[in-house]
Amino acid sequence: MVRGKVELKRIENSSSRQVTISKRRNGLLKKAEELSVLCDADVALIIFSEKGKLYQFASSNMQKIIQKYREYVKIDDDCNPETEVYTQQLKHQDAARIQQEID
Repeated sequence: MVRGKVELKRIENSSSRQVTISKRRNGLLKKAEELSVLCDADVALIIFSEKGKLYQFASSNMQKIIQKYREYVKIDDDCNPETEVYTQQLKHQDAARIQQEID
């Protein structure tokens, strides 16, 4: 028996949505743990529910993984000249807008 494709759209029924997020969240947490064990990978997963409840998994120290991510992204951003040019353009646009407001 083959399952049909699930149409990806918001589930309107709140009780059905709650059941779905619970099942999928648990499946996602299980997959993250399996990935970390099988592949010896550092894995961090953070989920905030609709009501703001936090669910998280970290294969090691969450803070260390987040710091590693920040350092990686910073290095990656520094190596990308297009990002630097775009950031500078935004700064100049903001400065020009602020100057117009002051004038």
